[in-house]
Amino acid sequence: MEKLVIGTYSPEATENTAYYHIDKHDLTVTFASNKGIGDAIGRTMDTYMIYDDPKLVEGIANLWQYREEFKGKMVGVRHPDVLTNVIENGRLSEGFWKNRISRDHYVYTLVALKLWEKRTGERHPKLKEIIKATPFGIRRMARWTLELILWSKALVGNKFALLLYLIIKLFMVNVIYIPIRKLGYKLTGWGNEVDQEDWVKQQLQNQPKWHTTISGIVYPTYGILLSATQLYVIPNTFPKLKKILQKSLLKMVGKTNYVQQMLLGKKNIPRDKVEAFKSMKGGRWSGYLSNRNDRNMEVFPEGRYTVNLQDVDLVRHLYNETQLN
Repeated sequence: MEKLVIGTYSPEATENTAYYHIDKHDLTVTFASNKGIGDAIGRTMDTYMIYDDPKLVEGIANLWQYREEFKGKMVGVRHPDVLTNVIENGRLSEGFWKNRISRDHYVYTLVALKLWEKRTGERHPKLKEIIKATPFGIRRMARWTLELILWSKALVGNKFALLLYLIIKLFMVNVIYIPIRKLGYKLTGWGNEVDQEDWVKQQLQNQPKWHTTISGIVYPTYGILLSATQLYVIPNTFPKLKKILQKSLLKMVGKTNYVQQMLLGKKNIPRDKVEAFKSMKGGRWSGYLSNRNDRNMEVFPEGRYTVNLQDVDLVRHLYNETQLN
């Protein structure tokens, strides 16, 4: 079976041709308000996964630097533009603290470096360095968890850490996340995801306030995407245990979220649905096409953008990587 066609990648794309573009720092941002710099790392990791432009990996790696403001320690930031006005009245500014790396950005940094390693056959020099340098308190209100520590060590070849990570994650998913999800969906009446062509925009914000509260408790789909991506790059040292964990996570994945399904090892993904998918606002693969939706999920007008169709090309790339062999 032939591979699906991946669209055109243009690092020089303008607002006229692309919603996603590569800025002067070799990071993927958007033409939305504030350039979308807060989520540049995850977006750039996706871009590298699809189009294999090594400059993007260096763009991410360069966000981690030894900084005088932190007594010479290595610190990660979301985007270089947040480094303006770092010091206010002799202290680190509140804006700088808010734009420090979160756990998600830390994970996607390591995923990008691990993908680079798998493609080049060489370990990126900053992989171990970042893992070693990142403090317990990644940022205010964001702390390392045992699960995250073990996953990080597993990336650099610690088999015992990998085994413990898989066991702990499997316990958390089956004992906590899945039961809470079932209860939350039963109480709210949230349905499963629909096909894109059947999607009529609905907003969680228009539902009773207690629905929003429950949504904050129930494991979010972007959390599933993060876990699925973590599993996608770890060594396959314990394949049976990894497969069990993937199947457990798949129980929480939306019926039409094909990216998450393929990251978690599912086969027999419908080629026609993947091929027909159209680019959307709102981050389709980390959002919901259901009445739990809390984003502006709309299909872009046909022909509005012609290059860097990242959400379209990501699902096609994963189809070619996971479904044709």
